[in-house]
Amino acid sequence: MRIGWWMAGAALIAGAAEAKMVSAGDYKSWGKAGISLDAYRADGLACARDAAAMDLSKTDPARALVIASRLIDNDPSSLPGPTIDPMRPQAGSDVVGMAGSSASIVQTIGPQRQILKAGDIMKARLETCLARRGYVKFKLTAEQRKRLRGLREGSDERRLYLHSLASDGDVLARQRLN
Repeated sequence: MRIGWWMAGAALIAGAAEAKMVSAGDYKSWGKAGISLDAYRADGLACARDAAAMDLSKTDPARALVIASRLIDNDPSSLPGPTIDPMRPQAGSDVVGMAGSSASIVQTIGPQRQILKAGDIMKARLETCLARRGYVKFKLTAEQRKRLRGLREGSDERRLYLHSLASDGDVLARQRLN
């Protein structure tokens, strides 16, 4: 249970930029010549759900976050400790000795880095699913990227434009990535 909260907290810390970490990549997409819009959407949704439903609990990133969580749980500086008398001559060294243990653990484990690694695992699953369904990865041209930037994310117009590229056999042949 604690790892779930830790991962959720780490995801919030990672920020909105990482929320889009599972995608084809910078101005890349997937296509299949001649595919209908309905089939394109259905395949994309099915593969995205498959990737999102992955059990990541036994992956290295999840294990690293579990270890970090346990280390933080055992960090004496994170527990309520004795009150330090600032007037005592050694008080300064007590505070310095206790400072930063949890922060050091977070820095060493790198929750944001672990979340990105989990994203890589999910992306690989997504790409495998699309490839099994006959899709190929392609890179958008500068002109296509410019037009795409002018279309609001999530809009029907944007989806239709991407589908027009993704279903065009000539586009896929010219712009295919291996």
